Amino acid sequence: MTDSRMHLDAMTFMVSSTLITAFACLGLLGAWLQFNRMPALLWWAGAHGTNAIGLGILVSGLTLQLPFLNAIGGLLLTLAPAMIWAGVQRFSGRNVSVPVFLAGMGAVLLVVVVPVELDRQKWLVSVEFGNWVVYLLLSVASLWSVREEKLYARWPLMGLLTLHAMVFLGGVYEQLSGTFDPDAPPELFTWFGMIHLDTIFYAGGTAVLLILMSKERSERQIVEAAKTDSLTGAVNRQAFFEGAERLLHRCSRDGSPYSMVMFDLDHFKTINDTQGHQAGDRILIAFANTVRNSLRPNDLFGRYGGEEFLVVLPDASIETAYVIAERVRKAFADDHRFFDGAPLNATVSAGVASIRTSSDLNDIVASVDRAMYAAKHNGRNRVERAPDSKDAAVQRGIVARIA
Repeated sequence: MTDSRMHLDAMTFMVSSTLITAFACLGLLGAWLQFNRMPALLWWAGAHGTNAIGLGILVSGLTLQLPFLNAIGGLLLTLAPAMIWAGVQRFSGRNVSVPVFLAGMGAVLLVVVVPVELDRQKWLVSVEFGNWVVYLLLSVASLWSVREEKLYARWPLMGLLTLHAMVFLGGVYEQLSGTFDPDAPPELFTWFGMIHLDTIFYAGGTAVLLILMSKERSERQIVEAAKTDSLTGAVNRQAFFEGAERLLHRCSRDGSPYSMVMFDLDHFKTINDTQGHQAGDRILIAFANTVRNSLRPNDLFGRYGGEEFLVVLPDASIETAYVIAERVRKAFADDHRFFDGAPLNATVSAGVASIRTSSDLNDIVASVDRAMYAAKHNGRNRVERAPDSKDAAVQRGIVARIA
């Protein structure tokens, strides 16, 4: 009676996997060169290259029936998933733990040298497959842990890594249960047979998704850089007002207070003239760092122009805004009494304003501007609140005289 079950030619799929994985390696190397030599891409390219070489050696060992080639190929295939995990770690901004990276190879070597009676071939293959399961799931966990970064290619990549891990988990089960016959071609619907088929989709799919994810990050960084003042790291004027408008609408809708602070470095032109423009730049950077150290995570900090800066404090009363501005003023003055060993006494003046009802953004900017000029008029190195409406006319007269 003829056996009508469908079989896979394992060798054909292994050769196909080798070629596709090698092409995936080349594609990732090209992407690494394009995306500013991103370390994660080099790790992933190395993983696919190692996988391709391991598969090639394994094919040669099976064809020539040379067991030592099979052992070398198996070791390389064990190293590949560890490199994938290392690449994901670097992409997620984490360091690569050397003990974790080498743990898979150590487990394989332990099976080889352990002085006990066991079916070494079965356990060796099971451990090699198990390494793929562990490292791929660790990679998924690492990608999940930084999911707040909006990268849409992340989700199908996590799915593909999980699927590949589950296929290898099925291979571990077949090895340990003894249902796989190493002397016969794998059947279509066995886990071992699916490993060879799935590797083709895994190699090509992960390479494409990794490149897409890197492209997303690169484009996002370009967009963010366009919104940021290159010297101080604060958002630029346009990006600040876009963000300030959004926060104003949100606070108006929720009935929450909305406060703003304007800072202006005192006698900054004198610092540039006497210390030089490089010194002036260093003072601007130092001031921006002082502000950032005093703000809450949801506050918005931007460079208004020259030596002027603006801060939006959503859900903060004018009393809270005053305390924060005073904290910045004092910290900056205390830290900049000297510059490169010479007396400097750099200070900053600030104005604060707050609203609770719907208002135009230009109105609060005008109010905080008047308060800042009042601080200048009243001796500098101080914080002033925006005047009440009954005092506005008097305050505008002060501003006109200073201007």
